[in-house]
Amino acid sequence: MNFFRKSYKVRRYSAPENVDGYVGYDFKDITLRMDIQTMSDEVITTPDGQESVKRIKAFCDKPILVRDPDKQQRADRVFFDGLWFECKSSRLSENTPLRHYTATFTEVRTPPPDMGGGEETESETG
Repeated sequence: MNFFRKSYKVRRYSAPENVDGYVGYDFKDITLRMDIQTMSDEVITTPDGQESVKRIKAFCDKPILVRDPDKQQRADRVFFDGLWFECKSSRLSENTPLRHYTATFTEVRTPPPDMGGGEETESETG
C-alpha cells in the first residue's frame, strides 16, 4: 500500500537453538514499510517503583509475528525512535479495500541476549 512510505527495521527470530548448553535465538533483520503511531504509555510496577513503558501501533502490508509458544516463535521487534518494541498483537484488517495488518508493540525494557545473526538484511517493501 502506498500509504506506508517509511521503512523500519524489523527483527524476526528463528526457532531456539541449543549452543553449548545455552538456549539462544538467531534472527534476521528485515526492512518493512509501515506507518507507526504512538499510543498512550503504560505504567508498570518494578522492584524499584513504577515506570512508564511506551506503546506504539503499526500498520503494514506484510504480516507481523506475535509470540507463539506452540511453535516456539518469539515476537517480531521493530526499531522506532531509538528503541526496540516487541509485537503484542497483530491482525489482518480486510474490512475495507485497504487490506493491511494492524499490530501493537510495547517497549522492550531489558532485551534478552541474542545469538548474533542479523547480518543478512532483506527488504520487503512490496
